[in-house]
Amino acid sequence: MPLYVYVCPECEIELEERRATVHADWPPVECPVCYGLCERTISRFSVRSRSTGADSRRAELIPPRDLPAAHRPDCACCRPKR
Repeated sequence: MPLYVYVCPECEIELEERRATVHADWPPVECPVCYGLCERTISRFSVRSRSTGADSRRAELIPPRDLPAAHRPDCACCRPKR
């Protein structure tokens, strides 16, 4: 379930609530100080990945072709034509 941030327009306090997406705005969040209704705001979020961020198409990962030793995958004659 996502974590939503709500702000009370009267007290200006921030509240965080973990709610199902379908309940993001209903039932409304009540301010614990003035008992007014809080408004949902946009919050920051973080994305994490198990990936290293490396390009999966790196030359080291491409299997070597049967070429003479003088040629490498990035040489001018073996480079893909655009």
